Amino acid sequence: MDKSSRDDDGLARVLKQADRLLSPIEDALNLLSGLLIFGLMFLGMLQIILRTVFRNPIFGYIDVVEATMIAFALLSISQVQRLGGHVRMEIVVGYLKGAALWAAETIGVAVQMFIVAVLIPYSYSHFMRSWSFGDSTIDIELPTWPAKLLVPVMLSVLLLRLCIQLLGYMRLALNSSLAPVAVPVMKTVEQQAEEEIKGASTP
Repeated sequence: MDKSSRDDDGLARVLKQADRLLSPIEDALNLLSGLLIFGLMFLGMLQIILRTVFRNPIFGYIDVVEATMIAFALLSISQVQRLGGHVRMEIVVGYLKGAALWAAETIGVAVQMFIVAVLIPYSYSHFMRSWSFGDSTIDIELPTWPAKLLVPVMLSVLLLRLCIQLLGYMRLALNSSLAPVAVPVMKTVEQQAEEEIKGASTP
């Protein structure tokens, strides 16, 4: 059996399909996050102009910023996890190779899953409390429940991504000769520098 057929095992096909289904959702949420950031930047520029030139700032600007800040933090969190773009401490993991590396990644993802799974019900209870009490911002009384609902929703999307990655890392930990599927492959500093050099030299 050649390597390509071994890499295309049953679990790999399931992981590829799960990744294919979840990735567009993550990309759309990341796009929405970028649009919100762009909109807030435009609103901030408008606020500065109205405040300094016309002495008439936007009423409730701070409330709008507070209501949308949670989106910046969470809408892209699952896509960042998929791409391996989050901040990592690789003092120990960076020295591991083969099955030991994949086993360490499996443990790390399992810990992340536990933390996220604990946070989801607590964040949902905060949303329910805000919904029940009619909590709102101070100036223009924007309801806070949409932002609080976003937390358990996005953590649930992240949990799905972590489940996919956990199975992907477990597959590699059991057989490190297989090709990685649905997991980010960490690059060395040399590889990252080489890619940046190539990107800078490309017209």
